Amino acid sequence: MRLVIKIGGAAAEDAAGRRELARQMAELRRSGHDLTVVHGGGKMLSRTLARLGIPTVFHQGLRVTDEPTRDVALMVLAGIVNKQWVAELQAAGQPALGICGGDAGLVEARRITADSNGHAKSLGYVGRPHKVKTAILEMAFREGLVPVVAPLALDEGGEFLNINADDLAAALAMALKADRLLYLTESGGVWDADRRLLPVVQRSEIRNLIKTGVVRDGMVPKLLSCARTLQHEVGEIDIVSPVAPNVLVRTVADGDHDGTRIMNNA
Repeated sequence: MRLVIKIGGAAAEDAAGRRELARQMAELRRSGHDLTVVHGGGKMLSRTLARLGIPTVFHQGLRVTDEPTRDVALMVLAGIVNKQWVAELQAAGQPALGICGGDAGLVEARRITADSNGHAKSLGYVGRPHKVKTAILEMAFREGLVPVVAPLALDEGGEFLNINADDLAAALAMALKADRLLYLTESGGVWDADRRLLPVVQRSEIRNLIKTGVVRDGMVPKLLSCARTLQHEVGEIDIVSPVAPNVLVRTVADGDHDGTRIMNNA
């Protein structure tokens, strides 16, 4: 099975949590699955920026990234955080390849802007994936490696851009035609307006769930992104908590899940 795993939430910040997830990923790889891991690291980035006296600014959920912020993001995300995950996987007995979207032409990104009172607002060095070339991932799979990808990519002019890790994971899953995309997130799934977990969501249901207000706020863009991803030969998407016991192995190997499974129409 071909898997893309996006790691977020408190587990990414905690050494014990990283160790446990790395153990599970190594077990999945030994079972014959091809894994691509995408990580965030926004909390460590914000702390590092604060220590350097660089303000953190968000607009519509995206980090406004001027040149100093972009350079620190390269240092923290493609450096410290990426190599922490490589080290954890290696310690679990699984060789890993730490890269970012800019390496080996993996991802070409385009800058994006945000709407601000009817006007386009520059977000600086912020982009979304535009083209994906999976050659380096395929090479890693052949060599028995787990590629660990930091959320930065080059634009066509050779500038590094900060990429939302969820968007990067979705783009890689589509390019790889992944059997499963897993989002490990603190929300642990999709919740309705009354804070009830939705265990299964069909792609055909998503528009109506949004229209009727069953899901709201931050769940709306996540579900819309999932709907787009499932239209591109990705088998299914699981949104689960990184701290649930043995969550990766149970979700992939046992078909079990504590969160939300988003599927193409039966």
